Amino acid sequence: MKQYKAVAGPKNISVAKGGTQSAFNLFADIINNEANGGWTYHSMNTITVTEKPGCFQNPIPMNYYMLIFEREV
Repeated sequence: MKQYKAVAGPKNISVAKGGTQSAFNLFADIINNEANGGWTYHSMNTITVTEKPGCFQNPIPMNYYMLIFEREV
């Protein structure tokens, strides 16, 4: 039987020109950190979460990256 875990990925990554690899490294760091805990990377999904901000404001949908990990139980 497998167990799954969802971890939030980095959001709103800003890099200098030519620094795209540093953005990829943020994801690699999360994957390596979870691997050290016995988890295997499975996939990445985007989810949209809509929060209700207040009485007279419109809800604002926000996109998040969700990294999925698995391990044998």
